[in-house]
Amino acid sequence: MELIISSHSIHHTTRHQTTYKVHGESTFRNDEVSPKRWFFKENTPFFSKGRERSHMISDFLVQHPSGHYKSLSDDGDVNYLRQPATASINIGTDVYFDNDTILSQFERLFQILEYKQEYKNNQIEIIVDNARTHSAKAYSLQDFGKNIGTRCPVKQIEYIDENGAIKVIDYYFQRGENKDKSKGLVELRKDLGIKLPDKAKLKEIHEILSTHCAFQNVTKLEMLAVKYSIKIIYCRKYHCELNAIEGLWCNQKAYVRSRTDQTFDKMIKLISESRINFVQRKISLKLFRRFWRAIEAYSKGQTYANALALFFSQFC
Repeated sequence: MELIISSHSIHHTTRHQTTYKVHGESTFRNDEVSPKRWFFKENTPFFSKGRERSHMISDFLVQHPSGHYKSLSDDGDVNYLRQPATASINIGTDVYFDNDTILSQFERLFQILEYKQEYKNNQIEIIVDNARTHSAKAYSLQDFGKNIGTRCPVKQIEYIDENGAIKVIDYYFQRGENKDKSKGLVELRKDLGIKLPDKAKLKEIHEILSTHCAFQNVTKLEMLAVKYSIKIIYCRKYHCELNAIEGLWCNQKAYVRSRTDQTFDKMIKLISESRINFVQRKISLKLFRRFWRAIEAYSKGQTYANALALFFSQFC
């Protein structure tokens, strides 16, 4: 099964058996309040200074559940559940999972999936949102200089060619009089098999090289997924109906907020309980049913407003 996401509609065509997973992050904040009170002026009311501790979770939801996962070694800075690829961190102000952490979490999932007999011979496709931590590029054409010894952001250029194979080109000379110097775009184009006009300016070189696979908009996450024969599908912005995990966050937060006593430790305990509640009530079935009906609505030419109305109606 392949999802084709365009600016107006989404289509799906059956080709082979596919396993879908969706990914997302969400932050749980508590309203724990300090017993101390602050005031600024004589005529200003007391101000309650809250601790505002937060807990962020990065998780996956799979349409086809299966048995236990193989255990892997853990990263010391990120809390992983015993067997799945679910990760969490305690965060302060303006702290987020960075791109390296997200890549580590996804690679953990990819390694786990290799041992899943239920998914053997399946094409695995993972739907993620367009957060910067997911869509970060390894490099940009604008980051490279024109001549030998000029600026270069990476030691190697890694890209996917027209046949889906991964190609790696050294950007620094490995031998000769220019050993350990960067090649520059003029020399690099020789490795890429591209011809340039005589005395081409940097802007013109950028325009010519921008059409090559090495400088297409492939993200670090997509490159990592290719190594494990997994496909990444980026969900369009502001389309929660196309990422079922948004429903998981809504359900978990509703559970936590209705029971919390506003302490951080209690909130952490309730988050774990909310996961169990989600599984026991089999809410994922409803979320994926909504997802596929939204896909069907778009495939029939429905507008975003109509698809969203269907998504939240009793018919979905």
